[in-house]
Amino acid sequence: MRYYPILLDLKGKNCLVVGGGQVAWRKIKRLLDCGAKVKVVAREVLPELKEAIDKKNVIYLGKEYKSEFLKDTFLVIGATDDEELNQKLSIEANNINILCNIVDQPEKCNFIVPSVVVRGDLIIAISTSGKSPALAKRLRLRLENEFGEEYAHFLNLLGKIRDIIKKKIPDQKQREIIFSKLVDSELLDYFKKKDLEAIKKYLKKIIPESDSLFGKDF
Repeated sequence: MRYYPILLDLKGKNCLVVGGGQVAWRKIKRLLDCGAKVKVVAREVLPELKEAIDKKNVIYLGKEYKSEFLKDTFLVIGATDDEELNQKLSIEANNINILCNIVDQPEKCNFIVPSVVVRGDLIIAISTSGKSPALAKRLRLRLENEFGEEYAHFLNLLGKIRDIIKKKIPDQKQREIIFSKLVDSELLDYFKKKDLEAIKKYLKKIIPESDSLFGKDF
């Protein structure tokens, strides 16, 4: 295995995207979702990207890339069809140890972006190490069908329960038994059916004060 799988916290990090097309816009949206500070260089931009720039959600640096744009940059993504520019980005970023991804050119990258399924805080990443994006996409579509939005709510609840159990039960082995039972319980099916009363009834057996766990997300 060549690549080390990792999840990055990009909140507040300076990220540069070179390119203004559909691919660049997809990358920008994901960076914004992660709380990154996004700057973009592009000769032309999509209407959606222009709107984000107008709203000050994205900083537009101009049409032409300059090496100085890499200063204080944590991560750079090249999403252009300009081979010379992509090569320049890759060399300059690697020379100063900046995370660099050139879309669909793993040989120019020091990291690659997996295909992902996101359900709330659940993130399932699929990578073919750059060998077959088509296969990664096929697997992602399959997993999207298998893991519905109920997993987001289920995981959210498990996180809240975990905090309570850790405070109430000091013994780690006992906690692990409870957590395993919860994961293998009927709760997920109740979430699929959106059966709030069944969820509350089940949790009452484990946590008497479980009513406090339920808010607008349920």
